[in-house]
Amino acid sequence: MDYELFWISGSPYAWRVQLAFEYKGVPYASHRLDSAKRENRSPAFLALNPRGKVPVLRTGDAALYESVAIIAFLDRSHPAVPLFGQAAQEHGRIWQRVSEFENYTRDLFDVEIVRPLLRGHAKDDPEAMRASAARAYDALGWMEQALSVAPYLAGDDITAADIVALPNIQMLRRAAARPEAIEMALGLEDLGARLPALGAWLSRMEKMRGYDAAYPPHWRSCSRAGSAPAT
Repeated sequence: MDYELFWISGSPYAWRVQLAFEYKGVPYASHRLDSAKRENRSPAFLALNPRGKVPVLRTGDAALYESVAIIAFLDRSHPAVPLFGQAAQEHGRIWQRVSEFENYTRDLFDVEIVRPLLRGHAKDDPEAMRASAARAYDALGWMEQALSVAPYLAGDDITAADIVALPNIQMLRRAAARPEAIEMALGLEDLGARLPALGAWLSRMEKMRGYDAAYPPHWRSCSRAGSAPAT
């Protein structure tokens, strides 16, 4: 089966799918879109996803969007390296972890911390940002607890739960390293200092198969140039 993946560098949702492809070793044709040129709003792309968001996976005449749905599809199509487990109990446990991250953790990062920092509004209310940073640590508590008893979020192996969570947390860390975040003392740039189990998990995940291949290319080029905008 031929796959075409449409993505934007730095999108944590596209990154999830790229990690799944690379970890499983499934080849795909890469179509990187330029959001600055509004390529994700072009008529051709909107025909694939009327919401104008990435990632989108095209297989033949069919298009699939929403990152977790794509990962689930990929796992069913290529089960040799399972991401959603094999036994029913394991499958349910992984979906539980995915849902916990999506429903109770991710939005706090994205809405209250990352977006204000990226859009230049964070310093409008530093106290609110510091309060959100404190809540972020609370929201990560269940992950710290889970990772204190197992190397990965749903047990002894990398699963969809880890692949779903990793890009958003890396985005949080990157945004929290911006000068204005440091100035406001958000304290989120080094999560491992307060959450050692999470920090150890991040180190393990950065060594996972396919991590380097899926890493956002413009993040890498910005780092080499000495600049690290969190976009």
